[in-house]
Amino acid sequence: MFTVTESVRIDRRVDEVFDFFTEGRARWDESVISEELTSPPPVGVGSTLHTRMRAMGREVDFDWRVTAYETGSRMAVTSTSGIMATSSDLQFADAGGGTLVAVRIDAEPTGMMRLAEPMIAESIRSTLASSLGRAKRMLEER
Repeated sequence: MFTVTESVRIDRRVDEVFDFFTEGRARWDESVISEELTSPPPVGVGSTLHTRMRAMGREVDFDWRVTAYETGSRMAVTSTSGIMATSSDLQFADAGGGTLVAVRIDAEPTGMMRLAEPMIAESIRSTLASSLGRAKRMLEER
């Protein structure tokens, strides 16, 4: 199992940043091809999502369940299917008129993927850092 953490400060209000991040990762996460809510709106604890992603050089599908949802401050999801057990926790905090976004991803490769765990972790960290930079640019250019 490994953990990846990254953060970014965005010069926008917390509510605006929270909405941007939680209304769909396809907007900001470079690895996401598409994402759809598979349970009735609105999003909250227990909601389910389906995501098609680029991972390890191929397209893969993940299903997720929202495990924490605190409007304006936190959203967490855990995979219910996919190539490895994964959870993601996004936290949002006021940072002097801007917003600090902190993301933690925990993943547990199994089988042969365990041998590549350090490379998988670095790939996820790199993609996450790049995606947070993309979100920062998108929000601050508005």
